[in-house]
Amino acid sequence: MGGNSGLARRIITTYSCDVISNANSWWKTCDSLNLQAFNDDIVQLKPLYWKRLAQGLLMYKVLEFQLTMGCPTVIIPMSMGEFDQWAWDNYPKMMSWFIYIWSRHKYIVGSCGSDCSKAIIMNGHQKCRRRVCRYKNLTVATNEFDELMIGCCRSPLPKSRYCELRQDCQVESGTSNSVSNQCRARLKKAGLRNGKIWKKPREDEFGAAGCRTRKSKSDAYIQRCARSFGVISCATNCRVIISFGEIFRSETLREILHLLFSTIRASGTFPAAGCYDDGCHLVQYLNKHLGKDLKPTKAAITLSKVKFSVDRTHFKNHIGKWCIANMNPDNNALLNNVNTQAAEQCFSWLKRYASIISALGHRRAPIFLLMLFHTANLARCHIKPTKLFDIASRCETIQDVSLSHSKRIIEPKNISAQENVNMANDKATPVLPNERKRKNQNISSLEPTNTDWKSLVALIRKNHNLANNRREKTSDAAQAT
Repeated sequence: MGGNSGLARRIITTYSCDVISNANSWWKTCDSLNLQAFNDDIVQLKPLYWKRLAQGLLMYKVLEFQLTMGCPTVIIPMSMGEFDQWAWDNYPKMMSWFIYIWSRHKYIVGSCGSDCSKAIIMNGHQKCRRRVCRYKNLTVATNEFDELMIGCCRSPLPKSRYCELRQDCQVESGTSNSVSNQCRARLKKAGLRNGKIWKKPREDEFGAAGCRTRKSKSDAYIQRCARSFGVISCATNCRVIISFGEIFRSETLREILHLLFSTIRASGTFPAAGCYDDGCHLVQYLNKHLGKDLKPTKAAITLSKVKFSVDRTHFKNHIGKWCIANMNPDNNALLNNVNTQAAEQCFSWLKRYASIISALGHRRAPIFLLMLFHTANLARCHIKPTKLFDIASRCETIQDVSLSHSKRIIEPKNISAQENVNMANDKATPVLPNERKRKNQNISSLEPTNTDWKSLVALIRKNHNLANNRREKTSDAAQAT
């Protein structure tokens, strides 16, 4: 690695097997290997450092992945900095291969059984969150959407909240763009939501999907968040992960639909049934927007023919009339004897890697997830990692399979740092009570009145016997003393 470090192959192969079943951190693994070398009198030029173990694992697994996918020769840089950039540039190609082989693993790798790949199960996982740039307004154009807001995926610079490309967006830490509590109270009293008049949803057709299961977060929360929102993945009912993507804003329906569209384009096929814990809103959005702001591409039309249901774990949370009638997995004949909790089961295994993924940068995180899922799928299907597949020659590279690697990213107009600071300060500076001004200066103040308030209070107390009760208590207290 760079000509300065080297690892024995057996260490990498052993650790690549251990990392699937034992999610120990790189720090603990290095301590264990160094202790083993000391106890067995193995000569080490210098103790193993955890960064060298991580670098060696990634380089070895990427090289192995490229060769087993059918590449006759693979040339990788020796420098780790150059290797990270090379892996980042080649990620869309490797991700397309990953989707192609595992979405067709029933025919390429071998069937898992009679119910192999009968349905696609989707779910989001928010345990593996890494630090990302706080610039959330980055948009990208896709085949189906003219604009899709995804946020910046890059890691922030040290002692900064923004990446090297967004330093002009740096603002003072004390500023905030959130709406004040008083403003929220006024909007709530006026019957407004997000500044718009709220209308009760219709209780027929898709309007009856009144389930409070939406995953999108408020814009105020998104703008403040300095970490990614985890991973959204697609797995077959036989617990084979076929596609995934990182989320940098929130788990919105548009990003989930794009993941499904890119999966269909890369694989060329899709099962007839699907499950998602917010499937009612997914189907509602797809049917209402297809042919309008969602372009009717071949992938979109294919997805519109899929019979979606809510998985059995989350269906009890759905209370909408339309949802109960149409999204029950037990009423879907395509889901008979199908494991609809496959994605949840995969994530219960993935959460053990949260400490590793949280420490990765934006170039290594997607590569590590890709190699981790590929190795786990091989182990589940009982396939050796050295088996060759002719995938590279027959699989098309889908550049938009990862939105962060898209060549159609829409860069907004540059705003100077001083303008950003001024805008944030204008929104965040609190207004003291004695500095508040009347909304309408033309309203004159009220004139003083001649009302005798003392007489009115005395009359009220007399009518309600308040004065007499007070005297009785005073006399009782005097007798007690």
